[in-house]
Amino acid sequence: MADQLVQANLAGHDSHGVGMLPSYVDGVVNDRLKINSHPTVVVDAGALLTVDGNAGYGQVNGFETMQMGIERAATHGVAVVGLRNSYHIGRIGHWAEQCAASGYASMHLVNVIGHPPLVAPYGGAEARFGTNPFCAAVPGRDGRPGFLLDMATSIIAGGKARVASNKGEKVPPDTIIDIDGNLTDDPDAFGYTSPSGKRGGALVAFGDHMRTLGWPHWFVDSGTLLGLVRERGLLVPHDHDADVYVVATFNDAVVFRNYTLRLLSFNGRYPPFTLKAAAHSGG
Repeated sequence: MADQLVQANLAGHDSHGVGMLPSYVDGVVNDRLKINSHPTVVVDAGALLTVDGNAGYGQVNGFETMQMGIERAATHGVAVVGLRNSYHIGRIGHWAEQCAASGYASMHLVNVIGHPPLVAPYGGAEARFGTNPFCAAVPGRDGRPGFLLDMATSIIAGGKARVASNKGEKVPPDTIIDIDGNLTDDPDAFGYTSPSGKRGGALVAFGDHMRTLGWPHWFVDSGTLLGLVRERGLLVPHDHDADVYVVATFNDAVVFRNYTLRLLSFNGRYPPFTLKAAAHSGG
């Protein structure tokens, strides 16, 4: 656990670093987090696994579940792994890095459950969704990812608001909706809906430029995939993180890795746009 939390800080993601420890202590004290537990396989269908985290530390569940996925991908060429009933699993990119270090590409869809909604739908003023993080990575050189995407489906993650509040700083403009339905840069305006029903603030969904045609797919991708797996008896709703991981291997990892590096190099060489150019292009 300490390894992942410290690495999150070192990677620049203080929202998922050692600042999470108070919430973990609270979880233990209130019996939501079970110490000294490990994940157990509840459905084994070869390349398809469902793993129960037994409400244990997400860092333990994440690491051991990824190892299972890597081993199955080595045998079957691909693995689809569902992890349920786990405490907070930390920075999702950490698990993609674990897969990349073993030479595997991976895709991670996280259904954040166990607390009230955090994200308002486009045009709405109240939270309806979780942040539903999405992560994907492919292997690169020296055990590092050639490419890694790790993101929430809100403009900023909830933890970023917490960090900004602790520092007495603002968040980027128009990323939070207060309880009156107004866009704001005040991190303290974001809060969970209380058990009494009094509504808290909400995070703004990403993809504003895509309007209602674009952003729902990010929520549907993770939510629908998890829902489909649930209907087949592989996952059940629970008050903890539920995640689906897809781990894949390649017929020729060297060719793929070199292609990835060329693609990154090409996309890193382009002239910056100007306001004038943007205006001419309709931007």
